[in-house]
Order: sequence, then C-alpha cells, then structure tokens
Amino acid sequence: MIALQRHRKILNRVIDEGSARVSVLARELGVTEETIRRDLRTLSEQGMLARTHGGAVALERQDVHLDLPYDQRHATNPFQKEAISRAAVRLIKPGQVIALDPSSTACQLARLIPDIPLTVVTNSLVVCTTLSAHPQIQVICTGGTLDPEAMAFFGLHTQRALESLNVERLFFSCRGLDLDRGLSEANDRHAAVKLSMIGSAHRSTLLADTSKLGLASTVFYASVDVAEHIIVNRPEDKPGIDAVERLRKRGVRVDEADLIQDQPKRA
Repeated sequence: MIALQRHRKILNRVIDEGSARVSVLARELGVTEETIRRDLRTLSEQGMLARTHGGAVALERQDVHLDLPYDQRHATNPFQKEAISRAAVRLIKPGQVIALDPSSTACQLARLIPDIPLTVVTNSLVVCTTLSAHPQIQVICTGGTLDPEAMAFFGLHTQRALESLNVERLFFSCRGLDLDRGLSEANDRHAAVKLSMIGSAHRSTLLADTSKLGLASTVFYASVDVAEHIIVNRPEDKPGIDAVERLRKRGVRVDEADLIQDQPKRA
C-alpha cells in the first residue's frame, strides 16, 4: 500500500473514531509500527491530526466562521486541493486573462500553471510571488490594504481595480457552500472582494474540496450557480456523494477530481 493510501485510511479512522493507536493501525494496514509513526508525523506536520503517545487524535473541527491565517488554510486538506488544482489547470489556455482569488486552493493552482503567455489578475500576495518566476505571465496585482495573515489585499482600492478589468475566467473558492443558501465567507471584507471578482469575470470556476459542501459561514454573498461549474475532489463518503448529487440535480456542472496515487509534489 502506497503512502497516500495509508494516509487516507489513517485519517478516515482518526476522524471516524476520534483517535487511533499505532499498534492497531500497523496491524490493520499491514506495515510496521515505525512506518505508521512516520505517517502520523507527516500528517501532524500538515495539520491533519494531533500526535499522542502511542497514536493520534482528531483535531477539533475548524470553526467555519473564523478567518483563518493562510498557513493554516494551506495545511488543510492538501491532497484534495492538489487534485482540484490539477483538474483546474487544464482549463487555462495561452493568451487568456484569468483571475485567482487568495484562497489556498487558488494559490496551489498558481504553482501548477506553466510558463505560457497569460495575464493573471489577483489580490493574493502568494500568487504574485509564485508567478513572478514565470517571465511569460503578466501579473496584475489589484493592490489595496494588505492583510498579512491572509497574505492578500482588500478594501476599496482592491474592488475598484477589479471593476476596471475584463477577465475571461475566475478561479475562486469559498469558506462554505450551503446547498440552499449559497456561498459564504467568514466576513464581509472577503465576501465583498469575491463579489467584485465574480463581477469582473465572464465565467467563474469554483474550487471547493468536499469538506466545504453543506457548510455555512458568516456572510452569504452569492448563489451556488454564480459559478459556471464547480470542481471538487471525488467524494468518498455518503454526505459528500449526496451533496454532489444534489448540486447536479439543480443543474450545476460538477467535475470530480481524483487524488493522485503518490505524495503530491511540493513547490
């Protein structure tokens, strides 16, 4: 069994039962206890669980109403975001003008974009820095007031810059996706910028790992079908499968991205 498959099984066990012991995991997965300890160390460093003496415990579920720092968001569900980003990058063609929001998934997408003739609009400092290594890509930074925790710009200047631009496709995420009430963010500052980005784009693609399906944060800012389509990681549990099916019944196009079969590459 490869490392990624073990990690997924370990996480499912810890989440379902709240904890797991090294000895039990080793026996069930057919590997040594030292291998399990390395797996737990990796998952702990990625912010997926907390190690304990002899095993691991599940982290308390993140408060969907909080505006989390970029580093914490980046460490959450990294394999799912990698899969979603790999599916999204196939939509990007030379010569386009696209926009990327400051979500951790869009930042992961920026790492996968090849050096092709392209214009990228963003309010994300991470995206600007990542794409600065690509000489063929023109980056338009909206400017505004920098939020050092979010690693992104916000405010009136940001929104005015977005309103003056003509974007072919926006790639963005959300804090929560409630199937009835729509997309939500932790605060109105994030919601306002998302609305300006959507307004500047002819087409929008929502990047949302399945942990966000069915969740509602503080500020609802748009209906689900504001996006031309949604890219999610392929759901493996009944709630995720049911949520995707409900979206499709509403006429929303949903693409499912498969996790890669080995450890994702890190930039």
